[in-house]
Amino acid sequence: MNVLVSSAGRRGALIKIVRKAVSRRAGRVLAIDAAPWSAACRLADDWQIVPRCDAPNFVDAVLKYCRQQDIQLIIPTLDTELAVYSENRDRFQESGITVAVSDPATIAITNDKLKTDQFLQSKSLPGVECVDPFQNPQFPLIIKPRFGSASNGVQVVHDSEELEFYFKRTAKPLVQQLASGQEYTVNFYVDLHQQCRVAVPHKRIETRGGEVSKCVTEKIPELVGLAQQLAQSLPCPWGAMCFQVFFDSQRNARIIEINPRFGGGYPIAHQAGVDFVELLIREVLSEPLPTSMPWRAGIAMTRWDDAVFLDQSELQDVA
Repeated sequence: MNVLVSSAGRRGALIKIVRKAVSRRAGRVLAIDAAPWSAACRLADDWQIVPRCDAPNFVDAVLKYCRQQDIQLIIPTLDTELAVYSENRDRFQESGITVAVSDPATIAITNDKLKTDQFLQSKSLPGVECVDPFQNPQFPLIIKPRFGSASNGVQVVHDSEELEFYFKRTAKPLVQQLASGQEYTVNFYVDLHQQCRVAVPHKRIETRGGEVSKCVTEKIPELVGLAQQLAQSLPCPWGAMCFQVFFDSQRNARIIEINPRFGGGYPIAHQAGVDFVELLIREVLSEPLPTSMPWRAGIAMTRWDDAVFLDQSELQDVA
């Protein structure tokens, strides 16, 4: 079982987790990225520079590399590539390659924050109300790009002057009431039968660049229940997923984002006792999943910067 991590970027922790899973089956971990500077690529057994996911030759380039390396499973990690992989799943499957990605309808919902809000409302799931910012706004508000990730362009505004300033400078702005409470991420795994097999919430203590840098796992039944509802409500989700939620002192939850991929904070769920990569591999090989997946609360994660060194000649773009 050889596994490819797509858009590896800085996801060194994920590469190491995949390596442990595939090594149990004498497999290899491969990586691709559009940037020759990718640090995580250097941690893989082999890697390749490919075109950007929005390039017309992206799928052909990835397919060629997968065939060369005898890859059976692709793990996408970048929001912008999910739609491309989802729409081309059959092309990969024809070559015996499974892409760990949800149905295009789920990708369309989660990549568009307005559609996310509409979906949550339609399923009576708790979201954050979208508002007309110029009809008696109740501050504070939050402005975010309708299409975006990693908290890029997200801004809290406290008065009309700030609202006007950031509204003009945000691409396709979406305005919502500011959710209250403690922010959590819930990493959860959805199997091929659309069942949530396990969900691991963690409290976000500190974030950097939209990705959690300090966090701790907690057992919160309400958030596990939301993961189960999302698995049943989204159109044909599959694999590793996560969502962000605010949870207040009255135990009310408000979902602010859904990501149908491995989240940046997934390593803490892995350390707590659940191995989503192993679950993916088992499903690809038609092996049964564990009936019970216990995990530990009180596992804390803190991150630091590490360095990968290479020769300057390796940075030449060969795509």
